[in-house]
Amino acid sequence: MSVNCLIGLPARIMNRILDLASSSTYDFRKTANPADPLKYLFDEWVPYYRLKWAIARALQPHRILEIGVRFGYSALAFLDGAPDATYFGIDNDSDTFGGERGAINWARQVAPEARAQFLIGDSQTMQCFPGGTYDLIHVDGQQDGEGSIADLKKALGRARYILVDGYFWTRDNFLHVSEFVFRYRDLIESCMIIPGYAGELLITPKPGESIAKHAETSADLRSSYVASYYLGDCAGSDTFKRDKSGRLLDARLRSVADLIGTAPLGRALDLGSGRGELSIHLARSGYRVLSIDYSQDAIDLAKKASDAAGCSAGIDYYCGDVNSAPLSGVYSLAVASDMVERLTSGELDGLYERVAAHLSSDGIFIIHTFPNAWHYRYDYARRRQKARALGAYLPSEPRSRYEELMRINEQSPRVLRDQLKAHFDHVLVWFASHDLGNPFDNLSRRFSRAEMRTAGDLFAIASHSPIDGQTLRNRIGMHPLMCAARVDIRILEMPQTVAPGKTFQGRVRLKNNGAIDLKSQPPNPVHLAYHCYSTGNELMVFDGLRSVIPILRAGAELEADMCLQAPEKEGLVRFRLTLVQEAVTWFDTPPHSSFAETFIDVR
Repeated sequence: MSVNCLIGLPARIMNRILDLASSSTYDFRKTANPADPLKYLFDEWVPYYRLKWAIARALQPHRILEIGVRFGYSALAFLDGAPDATYFGIDNDSDTFGGERGAINWARQVAPEARAQFLIGDSQTMQCFPGGTYDLIHVDGQQDGEGSIADLKKALGRARYILVDGYFWTRDNFLHVSEFVFRYRDLIESCMIIPGYAGELLITPKPGESIAKHAETSADLRSSYVASYYLGDCAGSDTFKRDKSGRLLDARLRSVADLIGTAPLGRALDLGSGRGELSIHLARSGYRVLSIDYSQDAIDLAKKASDAAGCSAGIDYYCGDVNSAPLSGVYSLAVASDMVERLTSGELDGLYERVAAHLSSDGIFIIHTFPNAWHYRYDYARRRQKARALGAYLPSEPRSRYEELMRINEQSPRVLRDQLKAHFDHVLVWFASHDLGNPFDNLSRRFSRAEMRTAGDLFAIASHSPIDGQTLRNRIGMHPLMCAARVDIRILEMPQTVAPGKTFQGRVRLKNNGAIDLKSQPPNPVHLAYHCYSTGNELMVFDGLRSVIPILRAGAELEADMCLQAPEKEGLVRFRLTLVQEAVTWFDTPPHSSFAETFIDVR
């Protein structure tokens, strides 16, 4: 018996458990039921119950709860190891999942009546475990994996220690319990894995922490919208932390930004603005922005980002509910990105009514939401069933814990469309795959039912003016340039030295002095790219790596990241940074002549 994994649990407790188990003379066979159909395994089980005894002796719990009693062998080991403890056992008294009908009667017979109580019941049907808090909750791992997770969720916040039996009993047990640990890792102080007959997992929950109840209204969520959420679990947090100036590095935000490029300039609402990336993009694009979020932490992050981006003068911030924010006059654009799934149906009706009342006749209301409720309801359920048939594993709950907590009103395309149509004359809803590789594909063609189910994201545009999918697709798309593009390219960041063949990052500022918006969208997207030349003007690389750009409106400027790769040959290399319209033209050639150059030492 050895420790396989130790995370933070004091070494003295670990060593004491192992020492006690190896020196113990406890023998469960003295009180075992001679009619147990598994008595042929009794000799193998002796070390197994000595470990149970040792855990109780080391931890010295005063109150013990066990889920899954069977003949009470673990109960007796615990009570022998912790002489001052009281014990409460729950068993469904059935033959399922390793149980034995009538076995609990033996446990009642042999356990000391003054210290042990038993209840016949199904823990899966209980909202919570009876009896308040415990020092040790022992969860029988010999059940279906989802049942183990359900019991462990109830145990969090109710125990000083949680002991999971049968961690290695089956691969399914191991994967489900590990999924629980991963999912609720921020509520767990430490874990200790002790392989043995069936494997033991000893979990130490953080004191006072428990699983938050599922919210029923958006007000219930407010305490969860803190800086650690926006900088940790919230989508796009990694790119935001890396940049801190609110640039659109996330595919979801870029897709919304492409739609923003189809709206008339004027005043804009950013509803549920979060860290402020879209508010910054709107201000950079020429809008006067009202940025609304009811999290003060989000507003603080957004203000810092807009200061760093140099566009805070174009943004007004309001900390409060979107349905109570002071709206005045008309707005040519409203944006709700990843927000509608966090409001109740009644709250959404109020929001849609307000936006409709203040949206200009030619204005548009852009919505993005994840997930498409059909994705989890139908497609994920189908994939889980298929995985089980193949002996593969998919978690029972695909959402992260924050997603499960905060998405109180996941949208189906039908619900989203019908609720918007109650307030807007014209509504367009479409699907997109969650990698957002081509977020507007569904505007050009009808998706099959299978594609609708597998699409994770939903987009919608609502307006008082007619909306046509193909027309919108044409406005989003980049078509062959019919006149010269004039773009100023300024290098902001670039390494001086890189290794041969190494991929690296650079940053540039682009200013569009031409008359046409530039976009990285089909059919002829515009990308950042480059050529490489030796000091002798020998062409080393012509087709450099491509980097997408957010929509660059005529007359506007923005900063963009570039991905580049050094040639394999060493030496001083001249990188010519430019733009390319795929299958049409390079911008470093006449009549465009837009490029910037830098030398990098490749060695």
